[in-house]
Amino acid sequence: MRSSSRPIPSVDRLDDAEIAARDAAWLAKMREGDRKAFEALFRCYSDPLCGFVFGYTRSIDEAQEIVQDLFCWLWEHRAEWNVTRSVRTYLFQAAHNRALNRLKRRRMIERYQERAAREVPEHATDDAADATAARELADALGRAVAELPDRCREVFTLNRWHNMSYAQIAAALGISAKTVENHMGRALTILRKRLADWR
Repeated sequence: MRSSSRPIPSVDRLDDAEIAARDAAWLAKMREGDRKAFEALFRCYSDPLCGFVFGYTRSIDEAQEIVQDLFCWLWEHRAEWNVTRSVRTYLFQAAHNRALNRLKRRRMIERYQERAAREVPEHATDDAADATAARELADALGRAVAELPDRCREVFTLNRWHNMSYAQIAAALGISAKTVENHMGRALTILRKRLADWR
């Protein structure tokens, strides 16, 4: 999926110079805390951005969530938000990056769910409720592992799913065995909390 193959949609009938001037004025007011300018920016771009992101996610809900998260971030960081190109170009590039990150995270969760499903012990019974519970546990474990902090996830995966010792992990990641132990402890603590309902 190349961003160059997806042209930025037109948002109104103004020419590029007028759009850039209008957006720059909104941004200047936003930096001063002007909520009306922020709302104007949001109203102008939210629908086109949602349509653009939908082309990646194929989910209206996900597209709306990504765009809303983007605008929340913009408001929270309005003082240091650095725009080197036009605001319009920035918004579509930021939405593009967030959409790709969401797809990457979705694929990661799917991979961990598949791996977790293989880790759940087989039940001797054919009871449908047990089979459903096992699948739900596998899904919950997969999501929980995928959402661990990056280094914790690396350590946990190498240890539990690739059977590497702390010393081997330390050598592979270029960190000390004690650091590996700390990351593993943190990962297990997080997983215990997130999977508490499955005990």
